[in-house]
Amino acid sequence: MAATKVLVPYNFTTQEEKALDFVINTFSQVKEAKITLFNAYPALPSVDMSASPELSKMKGPIASLSKELTEREEALKSARQYLLDNGFDEDRVDYVFKERKKSVAEEIADLVTNGHYRVVVLSRQPVKVTRLFGRGIHAKLLSTLKNITICIAT
Repeated sequence: MAATKVLVPYNFTTQEEKALDFVINTFSQVKEAKITLFNAYPALPSVDMSASPELSKMKGPIASLSKELTEREEALKSARQYLLDNGFDEDRVDYVFKERKKSVAEEIADLVTNGHYRVVVLSRQPVKVTRLFGRGIHAKLLSTLKNITICIAT
């Protein structure tokens, strides 16, 4: 039987933890299921610190952002370990932590298409006023992805 590839976009919130629990309850006993946790982070600015004394003041904040990215990747590894601790074998769980070049929805759609994923597990997003005026990630993925199962864990 072919592997069922499951993509779980993960953004380090309580809602995503519920999505992990859904994945454990639904796929941990399905030996053909392969899970990928995904996070796309915004690019760090590249600044030539030697170009100006004023720019050297940005060294601290950029180093802080770099440290935060390292912490986020460690948190993603911890989420992976949570899946391993709850019934998944080592070779069934992976993660992708990459710099975002497009919108989050486009990054997810590209990964689903290029990686041949069959299932995407999203978490419920809290309603924000800004989402009333634009399409959220869920809506963009639902309209973009075809022949893909999209689960929204609440």
